[in-house]
Amino acid sequence: MNAPTEVKVSLGVFGVGAVLFVVVALLWDAQNLRFPIGTGIVAVAVCVGLFVRLRFVRVVTIAVAGLFALAHLLIALSDGAPWWVRAASGLLTAGYLYTAVLVNTEPARDYLEQPK
Repeated sequence: MNAPTEVKVSLGVFGVGAVLFVVVALLWDAQNLRFPIGTGIVAVAVCVGLFVRLRFVRVVTIAVAGLFALAHLLIALSDGAPWWVRAASGLLTAGYLYTAVLVNTEPARDYLEQPK
């Protein structure tokens, strides 16, 4: 894979973020795993799209990263979660926003929008 670093970092953030969200959900409350597993499935779909360079993957990645960042921001600002869950969600919020910026840079745009 000769993708630019921006795309590789985005793949890593989505992959590690999905796994970390499921692990934190397992450690905190094993009863509520539907949302973390659902976001993990969407994250895998975005990773596959980035890896195979689907046509509209840049726009989808930005939208999904924004929605994931919003979800983690709501968790980070909630009162019901322990401090370590809020800290992990705050880090994931920053990571997803960083991913949205990375996918919008010129090397990533050129790589994702050029013909294969």
